[in-house]
Amino acid sequence: MARIYKHRRNSNGNQLKALPIEAMYAAGVSIFSLLLYGGLIAGSIYLAGETPKWLGGTGTLGFCIALGAFIFNIRQMKTKTEIKYRLICLGISTFAMIIWTATIVLGMVN
Repeated sequence: MARIYKHRRNSNGNQLKALPIEAMYAAGVSIFSLLLYGGLIAGSIYLAGETPKWLGGTGTLGFCIALGAFIFNIRQMKTKTEIKYRLICLGISTFAMIIWTATIVLGMVN
């Protein structure tokens, strides 16, 4: 009589995956754009004593980059990855968006 074996199930079939590297890149790009913008402001104030007029266009470009990263990380919240990685990347993108929005608003006020 033949013996019937149960099929083994793959143990990592239901396991949560790590966050895709693209989400971490998106969060890193938004932080890097903030650092680059801060360096441009600091360098121009140190060298010329005032902020140049082209800095507003750079701020708008940085805002658009951070907005794209923010939207990408919001879309990553629907994936089946670990929640802590999703929240960390979303938090970084949210922080960058708050800073970029503040610079845009301050630029419009001044």
